[in-house]
Amino acid sequence: MKRIKTLAVLGFLCGLLLPSMLSCKKNSNELPVEFQLRVLDTLGIEKSVFTQGENIVFSFLVVNNSTKDILLENFLPNDELFMLYQFVSNEELVPYGKPYDAICETGLFAIPAKGSLEFKCPWVSSENTNYYGYCLGITSNSPSNTLLPIGNFITSFSSAFKIDDIQTEVKHFEVKFSVK
Repeated sequence: MKRIKTLAVLGFLCGLLLPSMLSCKKNSNELPVEFQLRVLDTLGIEKSVFTQGENIVFSFLVVNNSTKDILLENFLPNDELFMLYQFVSNEELVPYGKPYDAICETGLFAIPAKGSLEFKCPWVSSENTNYYGYCLGITSNSPSNTLLPIGNFITSFSSAFKIDDIQTEVKHFEVKFSVK
């Protein structure tokens, strides 16, 4: 009788555990992808303190650490990407603007194995830069046509990402920096 109960319990546990062990569905925590929101100088060096009169380049980097190409679904219909806020006191933020005025809303981005995809956008646009290849557009009416004043700033955004039909949880990115 004990043996039958033991076998019944083992059979029940195997029935619960076996499907999850055999499942091929990945969860979003297993994705070999890194996301980085960065603030760079015009030479591509990440910084947190800039000199007044220096242009600032916003960067969102997606790194594919896997050995397979991946497809990232467009996440850019996000008005907060590269949105800049200025601290007017220790805790009070005032919206300052964003360095682009147009953004694409559909599509997929292919990221090769062990490769990356970078969205870059300088605060002050220049005809000599090639930053806008990935869905960020600048027109003559862009809000960011002057260099940033002395002060403390923050850029942040939150987004979920869909990679190869796997939805990630919402991720939050934030970078604080100063102009002195």
